[in-house]
Amino acid sequence: MKTEEPLSATVEEYLETIYNMAMEGEVVIGARLAEKFRVSPPTVTEMLKRLVRDGYVEMDNKRQVTLTEAGNQAAEAVLRRHRLTERFLVDMLGMQWHQVHEEACRLEHFISARTYLKDLHAVRLSALAVGQSAIILCISEVVEDEEALVLYMHEKGLTPGTQITVLAPDDPSGEEQEENIMLQVDRHEVYISKSSAAKIWVTLV
Repeated sequence: MKTEEPLSATVEEYLETIYNMAMEGEVVIGARLAEKFRVSPPTVTEMLKRLVRDGYVEMDNKRQVTLTEAGNQAAEAVLRRHRLTERFLVDMLGMQWHQVHEEACRLEHFISARTYLKDLHAVRLSALAVGQSAIILCISEVVEDEEALVLYMHEKGLTPGTQITVLAPDDPSGEEQEENIMLQVDRHEVYISKSSAAKIWVTLV
């Protein structure tokens, strides 16, 4: 059964990471978690045993890890705090959006929250049709761990709170290239790759 004691920061980080990997369609196994946290496989194994014991995760015969309902709820609570922490650092302290992720990771365990993607009926930017407008909520946590991609989106103005409109599904040049979705962003037209658009969560205007 799940313990009623407050979760440690390490447990919350594991649940958050498992949740994010699952959201991105990744197979969650101990080896990948070890790579993610840069720790030894035995360290991950011990933590997974604890999470199974406390009712937060389950493991199948292939050692694939999935969150239980309790684990899912705990992970979403951590993510809500993370999002609010990021907004606080950007809006109140004036930090640049692409610089706040690591600081938010340190602070999120101490901050309460109210809303998250499901509450806001968020969808991925890649799911929008031509002509639809939306407000950017956040970037996938998996992408946030890849600094180059976060900076790429930041330079294009794709930051939380920005309104965008899908102008065309493909680059009209006809040339084969990655950037093939055209958006209107703050009165400017920009192209982004479909793979990047799939990492951006938005809410319809």
